[in-house]
Amino acid sequence: MGLTQDIGRFAAGLGFADLPRSAIDTATQGFTDCVGVMLAGSTETAAETAARLVGLAALPLIGPPAGTTAEARALAYGTAAHVLDYDDTGLSGHPSAVLVPAILAVAEESRADGAAMLAAYVAGYETWAELWAREPDQLHAKGWHPTAVYGTVAAAAAAASLRRLDPAQATAALGIAASRAAGVVANFGSMTKSFQVGTAARAGVEAARAAALGMTASPDALEHRAGLLRALSPRDRVDTQSPAKIGGDWAILRQGLNIKRYPVCYALHRALDGMLALRDRIAGPDAIAAVTVELGETQAGMLRTAQPQTALDAKFSAPFAMAAAAIAGRCGLAELSDGFVRRPDVQAFLPRVAVQPLAGRDDEEPTFSPYDRVSLRLASGETMSGEPVRRPRGHFANPLAPANIAAKFLDCAATVLGPPEAQRLLAALLDLEHLASFEPLRIAPTRQRKAS
Repeated sequence: MGLTQDIGRFAAGLGFADLPRSAIDTATQGFTDCVGVMLAGSTETAAETAARLVGLAALPLIGPPAGTTAEARALAYGTAAHVLDYDDTGLSGHPSAVLVPAILAVAEESRADGAAMLAAYVAGYETWAELWAREPDQLHAKGWHPTAVYGTVAAAAAAASLRRLDPAQATAALGIAASRAAGVVANFGSMTKSFQVGTAARAGVEAARAAALGMTASPDALEHRAGLLRALSPRDRVDTQSPAKIGGDWAILRQGLNIKRYPVCYALHRALDGMLALRDRIAGPDAIAAVTVELGETQAGMLRTAQPQTALDAKFSAPFAMAAAAIAGRCGLAELSDGFVRRPDVQAFLPRVAVQPLAGRDDEEPTFSPYDRVSLRLASGETMSGEPVRRPRGHFANPLAPANIAAKFLDCAATVLGPPEAQRLLAALLDLEHLASFEPLRIAPTRQRKAS
């Protein structure tokens, strides 16, 4: 068998009982963090526009009105999950922002329990990891958005798992998804970045449904010389020949998830940690004459905006991240607003920041340089260099405490839910493996917006 068939067989056969304990814990963390961020993103214009596009008067949170399709829900959920750029990262992308929306969308329809949802998550994650590990070059550098292209296939694997497709049907779902995978870096900083993530979730869900109805696809659509992996490969160095490791080597245990502390592009998180550490050593932003940010070339390529005017642009701006850290002493949801971005003191700080790209790459995360570092030149003439930052707080190897993850969820959920409902939902998500049905995750329509 080839790669596509091997992944199809894995997705069709994986059950909750097969999962290592640490994989269950990581998947539960991914669900919890993603749902929180999805709630916070649900009132953003991009999310509301995506909902209207598929005929929904308002974005359904969890448990939408009768008559909506799983595909429509996946698009709406996925756009909301990514619009704030506050969702977790891993595998050179954002696994949960695609997988969780796809799984939530299908779970209600398929009457899946929590254990099946977690198995589907791992099926999707491992599929993504198998494809990602075969490409030695960075899709970002070619202009591909990895979350949108790998995520489409991963969402198909997750949906195939939930729908209990047989190996042949699951293989077809992957092949169908291969023809739907798309998304470009040029749309970073616009609403379409999150929309293409929602589109990936929708396409994966649709691929699994099509396969269940009898739609066929090439059984080698991923590895064929004219298949997806070679079409995406920046320098045609992708490995399409090696046997699949999926099912025998748990990538989720080695790569995990990185939980974001800041609602900006992950390329900025190490630098933000560095800047905040330096800020504690100076009198305030007026003491800073210039900032130099050393980070990787691929990271720098994603950070398109030097003088942002909107919160969406600011998420991909090294000058803004440094300004927020220097002026506000944080970079949170409050700072990622158009009003804060346009403040005169923020705008005046932006030209003080320069980015210095680094050519080296991290062996474990090749999208990044081996470290990022922030240096300051003070108004007094003194220079100050921070320590190299290799793993930001929240990284899989430098994890946040459970209390910090819960606090982030509640902060995000507070944008649309009152405290009792937010606490109830958090408890249900943390106990996902024991939920007998979808119902404990449902947010009734009358409780979809926090009272003002």
